[in-house]
Amino acid sequence: MASSTASIAANGSPDGAKVAPMAPEKVKKAKEDDEHIVPHNNLPIVFFSLMLTAFLAALDQTIVATALPTMVAQLGGGKDYSWVGSAYLIAGASLCPAYGKLSDIFGRKQVLYPCILIFLVGSALCGAAKSMTWLILARALQGIGGGGIQQLVQIVIGDIVSLEERGTYGSFVGAMWGVAGVIGPLVGGALTDHVSWRWCFWINLPTGGLAAVLLFFSLNLNPHHGKPLRDHVREFDFVGLFLFVGGVVCLLLGFSQSQNGWDRPATIALLVAGVMTLVLGVGFENWTDRSPVIPPRLFKTRTTGLIFLTVFFHSFAFFAAAYYLPLYFQILGASATKSGVLIIPFSLLSSFTSGLAGYIISKMGDYRPVMWIGYAVMAIGYGLMIMLDERTSLALQIIYPLIAGLGLGALFIPPLIGLQAAMPVKDMATTSTTLGLFRSLGSTIGISVGQAIWSGVLRQRLSKISGLTLNLSGAALDSARQIESIQPASVRQQVLRAYTKGVSAIWLVNTPIICVCFVAVLFLKKYSLKRRVIRTGKNGAEVVPANDIPDDLEKGPEEEASTEEEVRPSIAK
Repeated sequence: MASSTASIAANGSPDGAKVAPMAPEKVKKAKEDDEHIVPHNNLPIVFFSLMLTAFLAALDQTIVATALPTMVAQLGGGKDYSWVGSAYLIAGASLCPAYGKLSDIFGRKQVLYPCILIFLVGSALCGAAKSMTWLILARALQGIGGGGIQQLVQIVIGDIVSLEERGTYGSFVGAMWGVAGVIGPLVGGALTDHVSWRWCFWINLPTGGLAAVLLFFSLNLNPHHGKPLRDHVREFDFVGLFLFVGGVVCLLLGFSQSQNGWDRPATIALLVAGVMTLVLGVGFENWTDRSPVIPPRLFKTRTTGLIFLTVFFHSFAFFAAAYYLPLYFQILGASATKSGVLIIPFSLLSSFTSGLAGYIISKMGDYRPVMWIGYAVMAIGYGLMIMLDERTSLALQIIYPLIAGLGLGALFIPPLIGLQAAMPVKDMATTSTTLGLFRSLGSTIGISVGQAIWSGVLRQRLSKISGLTLNLSGAALDSARQIESIQPASVRQQVLRAYTKGVSAIWLVNTPIICVCFVAVLFLKKYSLKRRVIRTGKNGAEVVPANDIPDDLEKGPEEEASTEEEVRPSIAK
């Protein structure tokens, strides 16, 4: 039975065929009978390695933020500077739908290890870049590996940890997201100011290599029961994958182009093409007889739909803060390193609440209260950040983002736990990667929209200042360094206010979006985190049934109680 269950978990159904949507009562019955085989692992070593790889992949999303001006100065290509960040994010996001499906077909390790290798090769090429074009292409390659790492880490955690414990263990990886997302500009600024911007990428080689070696020798997963490649090719949804990848790429390219103007034909064409292609992809997934890349059943329930929506906007707001808070401090005259130092409290507190949130979920058995409180506090923090300008005291410059980080950090892990609680074990991989797709879309679009808001407000305000000769051609980011040299002082003060109000406009747009997310999560249903668990030992196992789940755990029709079984190492007779 264990072998059969592992096969179902790996392929989505006993024969790997497409699974038709089930009625709610049948879904409930299927989940009551759901089994999760948890392989034995040395969890401290495995989780250290997984956290390290996830940290590096997440770090490279923001590490270039403070190093960009120096890169542009040395490599040229000032008009293309934004592609250094966008290429990484777009490449990783575009292939999100494929990672889960490929790991189901070939096995987790057969996808994870190549992704780590691609990431390290891309990092080496980025550090050796001789031109901006070289750097952008290498960043795209790095993004393909980094995106795969982020998705496979979550999938592997789902394989080796039960759902009830996943909040505690997953919170450590969530904390890495929080640390990497905000500490990236600090590390990038320090390396740029004191060593070289190239070490923003080369630092991945020894640390990533160590993590890969540790995983290779310590990670233990259930045996993968695959099928002949011919059968996989016959069932694989190539058309759906093409439509989703093409739609995501067009959409993200359109948002990246928007910094040059929303009314440009290229921007409009890419956005329209992206939306239409994704709509076609959704329609095709509902029609095809092949095994879908993103199963429509993931969106059939209210809870999963609301979680996907709120995850998108959470990432939208988080990456806006990660990119434009350092910019705000640099506008006020801080160096690249100092701007990173000033957001350390935001980084540390968001990481702390990320870990705390996972622990609370594991103890309570409910992911909803953490999400309610998280979005409420996050909305308050972003609302306060609207008041940040050139006259704000240093204390408030720290406190307002710190409040935002308090709520923001608590929202990395709960959505994933909620999704996996609402869906059966066989959908764990596709659920994780689909969540990653929405998170990646939110991050890229959030950065692009933030750039458009800031640039638009900035240009509007600067056009009203008489006697100003500041040139904003190509990159408003570079012009921030010219503020201190503007004369007379009265004009310089007006320019400084225009820059800070441009950043404040980003928080003004983000705050109502977060409030909508708070209202949305109030309608989430509670799903039990309990599953029928089988734990394997090192040298074979025998099943020892646990006590029945108490009746008082069943508090609603949407919760499914289950029985856990512990598998202990058998003794040779």
